[in-house]
Amino acid sequence: MNPSTKSTLLAGFQALTHLEIRAAQFDSVNHLVQLVSSKPLLQILSVDDLGWEEPSFDDTLCVSSALHSLRLSNCYKRDILDWLASHDPLPPINHIQLGSVYPEDTHSIGRFLHRLGSHLLTLQLEFSSLDAGGDAEDFCARVDLAHNPALHTIILDKFINYSVYQFSSAVAWIPELLSRTPNLRTVSFGVAIRDLRELHPQEDPIDWDALDRLFCHPQLPHLHTLRFWVSGIVALDSVGAAIARCLPRSSERRMLRFHRGEPRMIEV
Repeated sequence: MNPSTKSTLLAGFQALTHLEIRAAQFDSVNHLVQLVSSKPLLQILSVDDLGWEEPSFDDTLCVSSALHSLRLSNCYKRDILDWLASHDPLPPINHIQLGSVYPEDTHSIGRFLHRLGSHLLTLQLEFSSLDAGGDAEDFCARVDLAHNPALHTIILDKFINYSVYQFSSAVAWIPELLSRTPNLRTVSFGVAIRDLRELHPQEDPIDWDALDRLFCHPQLPHLHTLRFWVSGIVALDSVGAAIARCLPRSSERRMLRFHRGEPRMIEV
């Protein structure tokens, strides 16, 4: 980026409230920090497919105190979250989309969410690497959502995902993840299947009964809606009926909702 363009980006657009940055390469994360901190009215920040070589940042640069929504995808999440965690006070971020979660970022995620506390209302994430189960295990070890008592909505994208090969599944770790969030009201799941038999994989079975018991357990007294966002060639009605059979208690309580497409943060 030439100096003139950089100067224009930093000095201009002072009334900007929504900033989306994608498909860019920075020399340092501090260049991104300079850009983000130059927008005093920023409310929504979305970062996707960014890279940089140098992780150090100037902790005197501060993000807008009006920032309430954050999306981080395909980037070094730890560097951005470490910068945000250096703020005192933290920006009161209510809605966070983390995209794919990897072990190298979980320490920073856990530290930031711990500090964010009761500000966090909705959280979206996915475990979609080759070792999704290992990623989920690491996340549960380092991120304790009990520190976020106001968290009412979790969206688990790629909950069941057969569009790519994985030698482990994150499904077995979902009960532990959700059991720490007693004020949950809504949980959404992304389901991508080509055949109904994929709801019952032989190599890595899904303990549907354990999930069903958790969803109806007194430790989640406020949970009232389970949304399944279905993609793939199988008819939505067929998937819905099959999942209802897998979760009979939840179905009886009329908790299940089924949608076509990718999970969206529509819950409030």
